[in-house]
Amino acid sequence: MSIAETPTRANTEAPTVDEIATLARQLQGQVILPDDPNFLAARRLHGLSTARPAVIVRPASAADVAATITFAREHQLELAVHSGGHSLAHYSVVEGGVVLDLSLMTAISIDTENRTARLEAGLTWGEVAAALHPHGLGLTAGDTASVGVGGLTLGGGIGWFARKYGLTIDHVRSIEVVTADGQMVTASADEHPDLFWAMRGGGGNFGVATAFEVELHPAGMVYGGAIFYDACDAAVVLPAYARYAAAAPEELTTMALVMAAPPAPFIPPAMRGKPVLALTMVYSGDFEEGSRVVDPLRRLAAPIADVVGPMPYPAMFEFTKEATRFDQRQYARSVMVDTVDDALISALLSRGLDLPSHGALLELRILGGAMRRGRGDGGAFAQRDKGGLVMAVTYGYDEADIAQHCAWVDRCYEVMRPFGSGAYVGFMMRDDEARAGAVYPPATMERLRQVKRRYDPTNVFRHNLNVEPAGE
Repeated sequence: MSIAETPTRANTEAPTVDEIATLARQLQGQVILPDDPNFLAARRLHGLSTARPAVIVRPASAADVAATITFAREHQLELAVHSGGHSLAHYSVVEGGVVLDLSLMTAISIDTENRTARLEAGLTWGEVAAALHPHGLGLTAGDTASVGVGGLTLGGGIGWFARKYGLTIDHVRSIEVVTADGQMVTASADEHPDLFWAMRGGGGNFGVATAFEVELHPAGMVYGGAIFYDACDAAVVLPAYARYAAAAPEELTTMALVMAAPPAPFIPPAMRGKPVLALTMVYSGDFEEGSRVVDPLRRLAAPIADVVGPMPYPAMFEFTKEATRFDQRQYARSVMVDTVDDALISALLSRGLDLPSHGALLELRILGGAMRRGRGDGGAFAQRDKGGLVMAVTYGYDEADIAQHCAWVDRCYEVMRPFGSGAYVGFMMRDDEARAGAVYPPATMERLRQVKRRYDPTNVFRHNLNVEPAGE
């Protein structure tokens, strides 16, 4: 049976013991069933998803990936792919189907002379940053250590170096891919260029990325950290911050957070747990010049804490480590905007300052710079012209408090939505499928559908913000 003839409906019956045993004999990696003591841990995702797959496969190689895709397709089982990180939308787990968990595929090889690396897709960005730091190198990546290399890269990759060095996809030379028919190919500007274009921003719609060849940039020590203000000053500080950060040198990438003050030693005891505004930042360049560039952000009001200075780049993950836990619920809404202006800030502060718990925050990112210019054909990421990204997120709440926390996020979303001019696929929730047009405008979507038709005509890879294959 060819892939074009393969049914796309999910089988209602779990695979038999013999069928699982046959698969296991083909693999170097692991097969984990629901009665395995490690099953719940292997199924980990942000948000405490209750979905129970029929089988979890942890491949050790691209050949294992190919065998698993073939198994799922031949047995008409839904297939979900989990790289090394988290899945805000729970796309990485599927009820009664197969989860392809890449977390064993964590090899990294670094060529310091040519400033390149090969990264397997099961790595997290915390692991990558730790490996690159001793060489004084880095790569635009996620804001938390637990973000997966596979998911973030396929979505575009907005991170701490976005204004200086662009998106993660701007540094990808090639992608090793297993397609829906089990073929192992390399996608690059010279081989399968249409697939290479689509996978840089089009998400997991077109195949399973098993490894990336990337170009690296300097990132050993940076001038970074956070300046904390009382949230009472947010109405004054945030507009001034947004204007300054948008016009600042491209070496400065920033993000503002309205949040509960952490119980950190640098926060005055009386302010711990109280609403604060944190201006977080990385300046990639000369430290003395970085201090000069950052200084105006220190004088927007009276700071309650200032922990900006020279630091190893991986230390930036300390500011977001609380959000990296997998054993907690999470809910978020976001929009990309042309500019983070006074009207948007005023609207957000009218709804967002009543934080429902310590795990709730408003996030405002100032974009632009090298992200706007891109490199080469730029891939399928269609939001380079956006000047900012705004998100409301809450995490770590109890089941009894779900309604309260989700209502707060939804209230914030209602006021930010009229300002939206796009969306970032990495921050979409499961019920955001109707907003696919905000991520991919019509011309981009049509091109993606044509690539989908060529590489995945029966939509095997549909547990994502799905791009359906073009019709005949």
